[in-house]
Amino acid sequence: MDVSQEDQETKDYSNDKTSLKESENSEKKSKQNLVSLEIGDMTKEGLWDVVGFHRPLAGFWYNLAFYILMVIFAAIFSGVLFKYFYPYPESLGYKSTATGIFGLFFTMFDLGTAKIMDRFVGESNIKNPKKMILYIQYFIWYQMITGLIQTTAVSYYALFFVPRTELAYAVWIMLIHATTQYPGFLGVFKNTLGSLQQFNKTAILDFISGQVFQRITDISFVLLGRFYGIHNPAVGEIMGIAIGSTIGFYVDDFITMAVSAKYFKNIIEEYGYSVRDCFRHDFDKRLFWECFSFGVKIGFPLMLWTVVSFVELFLWIRYVPQYTTFATFAYMAEQIGGAVAINLALGGAVSESYMNGKKNLARYYLGQSSRFTGLIQFLMLAVILLAIQIMAPIFTLLDLAYYIPSIPFIFPRLIRNLQQPYNNNGEDVLIGTDNPNISMWLHLWENLIAILTWIILIVWLEIPQTYGLIAVAWLIPCAELLAIVSKVILTYLYIHKKVFKVKIPVWQTFIAPFTCAIVVFILGTVFYQLIFPYLDDLIGVIPALIFFIVIIILAIAFVYLPLSVLLGGWDEGSLASFKKVTKISGPSKFIVKPVYTIVLWTSKRSKLHNKFKMDDTKAIQEAKELMIIKNKGKSQ
Repeated sequence: MDVSQEDQETKDYSNDKTSLKESENSEKKSKQNLVSLEIGDMTKEGLWDVVGFHRPLAGFWYNLAFYILMVIFAAIFSGVLFKYFYPYPESLGYKSTATGIFGLFFTMFDLGTAKIMDRFVGESNIKNPKKMILYIQYFIWYQMITGLIQTTAVSYYALFFVPRTELAYAVWIMLIHATTQYPGFLGVFKNTLGSLQQFNKTAILDFISGQVFQRITDISFVLLGRFYGIHNPAVGEIMGIAIGSTIGFYVDDFITMAVSAKYFKNIIEEYGYSVRDCFRHDFDKRLFWECFSFGVKIGFPLMLWTVVSFVELFLWIRYVPQYTTFATFAYMAEQIGGAVAINLALGGAVSESYMNGKKNLARYYLGQSSRFTGLIQFLMLAVILLAIQIMAPIFTLLDLAYYIPSIPFIFPRLIRNLQQPYNNNGEDVLIGTDNPNISMWLHLWENLIAILTWIILIVWLEIPQTYGLIAVAWLIPCAELLAIVSKVILTYLYIHKKVFKVKIPVWQTFIAPFTCAIVVFILGTVFYQLIFPYLDDLIGVIPALIFFIVIIILAIAFVYLPLSVLLGGWDEGSLASFKKVTKISGPSKFIVKPVYTIVLWTSKRSKLHNKFKMDDTKAIQEAKELMIIKNKGKSQ
């Protein structure tokens, strides 16, 4: 299929006077949808289709119920069950070490598809759905062909070179891990749904792949591997667990792909296409080079970041004994500290708006996302700092004494992750606004500073060798922080000067939620220091811990949220978006509706309400205009 001809047909169609009546009907339909949205009459699917900030926001809230289940499941797995599946920290360490050395190789072959979904699908689904299918076709075929090359190359290396090295024990782990690169496109439909901002569906898929099938397959194959290792001394229990975990990590991807294809089928049929169309090869050379060149510009610095990670891994293994154990402690800390890195996915939204001429809407997305990030991030920071205080007794209670040294790794991981939402959003804007060259140079800067930092700290200054566990706990997550933060600052400066004027509501993003977090942390600490010991003696540690968790939940509902409103952390625009979220938050409605009720009730009594608001007049108008264009594209 000739893409240039296809573009011309689209242009001719839009200019054809004979299609005027059809275009007017599409515009009328769009306006009716928008009016319905304003009076709350739209269906759930209709709200997910309508342009606006409520979609990425609803994506977070829709996923919240699943996130809570994941936390509970992870607590059970990491607590009660973890000691049975991974009784030795070295098992995960062997796996991460053996598979980590291929990160650079795999990333190199992914250059041709780096971030192309967020860049091209978001834009083309509005004005040229036919071309959107071509981008998906390119992704599938590129990944299949390069996946074969990767699997073959890694297998050859593992069979003929590794047995003569110090990693000879990891040959089977490497061989199994190599198969994960073929067919390579298992996540294509889930990624496309994310770029189309169908976050209700991606939330379900993330839950299935992360905590349902992923855990089931992981547990099943870990048990099989452990059983095999116990009864085969040549393999051993530790290595059997590592091999089983590697297999289980891959099997669930096929199940997730089947479910995502079903969801994608329902969406793509609205455009007049089928899933089968995505496996054709109708794209031409022009589209190939468009995608490949964009992917290389975005992916090359990411590949170099993998070089940094490889050098880091080499330096740790070469200069620091027992690194595999430290890596497991850092992994445990990430499972807890990762909560402050939560952010809204803006890639598809920015591309959809900016690349279709709606600059004010794109700017509004970034500002509102930052506001919401601050609200959630400071809350999670307070909660995790409170949780750290009870980690030692919990590990002791669960007979996980081996993992108590992971506690010092948590706070440094929190510090590292504070920048992550702003880093991700800045990158989303650069990609969504077609600035791959700038993204490339900024990542190169980040890579250079990071690799110099690792060499200085480990090789020259010998910080971890000299100062022990605490130094290791800080260096693993934070040694690269200077490089990352400097890149984030430069990213936002460029966006502000060359893309659009960045307007982040500082009071709503930082000051109001930070104040609320301090209050919650003080209340929780007072309770833990003064009341918890008494409850522990009176009713036992487990009921006391449950009571402590209930107190934290009540503090969130009746202290943090109302106080954030009273301090001006919300405005009419954010309330309007949140009202739409109450209709499409899926399994989280039991949380969202009470939260909205509390926020709405408090807003009517806050003297600071709307005092620090973002002006959304132009953004709303551009969202309406974009919806009209979108309906025209579907009608073609």
